Amino acid sequence: MAARKFSFMLRLLDRNPDRVPLAHLGEYLQEFAGLLGEENKPVFKGIKNASIGCLAAVPVERVHMSRARITQAKNDEASRPGRHLRAIETLMGKDSIREAQILDQDGCVIHTIFGIKPEPAASNERLYQEATVDGWVTGLVGADDSMHLYVRDNFDRDLRLIVRDDAMAREILKHFRAGTIRLRVRGAWLRNDNGWAPEASKCQVLSFEPLDDAPLGEVLAAAARIPDNGWTEMKDPIAEWENIRGIH
Repeated sequence: MAARKFSFMLRLLDRNPDRVPLAHLGEYLQEFAGLLGEENKPVFKGIKNASIGCLAAVPVERVHMSRARITQAKNDEASRPGRHLRAIETLMGKDSIREAQILDQDGCVIHTIFGIKPEPAASNERLYQEATVDGWVTGLVGADDSMHLYVRDNFDRDLRLIVRDDAMAREILKHFRAGTIRLRVRGAWLRNDNGWAPEASKCQVLSFEPLDDAPLGEVLAAAARIPDNGWTEMKDPIAEWENIRGIH
């Protein structure tokens, strides 16, 4: 009688299998097997056309160990499972895949993964400063006193910041993929092709505040209703605002 097996799926969202290089698909399968644990004997179960669904199966008696590795990967990126998860995130960034999921055989999402875009080539220019970052919260991992906060900023860069305050971390997590926040951070910044950015895991979050995501047109329309402020006299206030900000 064949041994019973339990299925896991790495689902790469919004992408069909014929749009990913075959060599890359093999790399995803290799890293997914590493994440589940070679010692747990995962076997290939096929590719499902659900976005891209990479199916694997492990013996039922080893399922809890594969789940434990996924949990460890989420909480400790320096662990062996964490390195495999990071490799999948990096592959996704190279293939411009923004989001993926790890699901169990019942279709329940165990973990959501966000692709990491390759960083522009950094120069040797580095400075230590306190400044602000605006962006969307895409993840928060870590179980010790130093948690890693993942933020996608307004330049579509994926940033990794440090949070050392549990209460602040819980408040930030309330804004997970729910609007733009402004974070005040202190630490090392690097200059690259897209300007200055916090160096990965080298900037600590000091405070944050949610921002109003109202469209610019609404904001300027409200300003135009204030008497004698000058905006109502302009033919194209948005163009004037862009000129002031140096946006062309």
